[in-house]
Amino acid sequence: MVVQKVKILIVEDELVIAEGLKILFEGLGYEVVAIFTSGAAVLKDFRQGMADILFMDIHLGNSTDGINTAIELRKISEIPIIYLTQNQDEYLRRKAIYETNAVHYLTKPFSKADICTAIDFALKSLKVFEFAASKPADNAYFLKDGIFLKNGLGYKKIMIADIMFLEADGSYCKFTFKDNKTQMFSENLSYFGEKLDFAKELVRIHRSFIANINYIERVHENRVWVAGTELPIGRTYRNELVEKFRFI
Repeated sequence: MVVQKVKILIVEDELVIAEGLKILFEGLGYEVVAIFTSGAAVLKDFRQGMADILFMDIHLGNSTDGINTAIELRKISEIPIIYLTQNQDEYLRRKAIYETNAVHYLTKPFSKADICTAIDFALKSLKVFEFAASKPADNAYFLKDGIFLKNGLGYKKIMIADIMFLEADGSYCKFTFKDNKTQMFSENLSYFGEKLDFAKELVRIHRSFIANINYIERVHENRVWVAGTELPIGRTYRNELVEKFRFI
């Protein structure tokens, strides 16, 4: 099966921000199909199937409004919309979400993690990009030393040995890898704990953390150090963790 890149359309009147987003998206493996600086321009040139995700600034050039532009786009497409804004106005936020069925709303300045999380919500809404977690047939060969995690190119193979720890962040989960790169997902820690149950080196050490025991460098009372990062040990999980080590 050929995996196509996720296509992103940017509607942003500040070219510096638009170009910065383009560089970020392409660095994450996504394809930026076009940048528009006004609502009129996107309404004129937008075509069904042009992109998978739309990043829309709420306040656009030439006095155009991103929300009203999105309302018009909704007449011809159900493309997931992620809003960008500097405005903290609660009325605009609710109007953007409820009147255009937006999947996410980001207030500037936003971080790379914010962008990744927003994209995951958008991909999840499309229902064609899902976490590769379907149950294999009884006679299927099951990969024991790795998993496939979603990125802009489809699914990338990640070796369990490269995962240092997983961290809960509300309803999200952040993976931290041995090169200190991170990736955020819009599923909670318990979800990944269940899917990664086969990886015995990944151990729940706290309600908010799963750690790879091979990266634990030090244990002291209710704390561990994973590749230099201090993490807590939950009382519920301490005995299971201690059983994994040999103490002299």
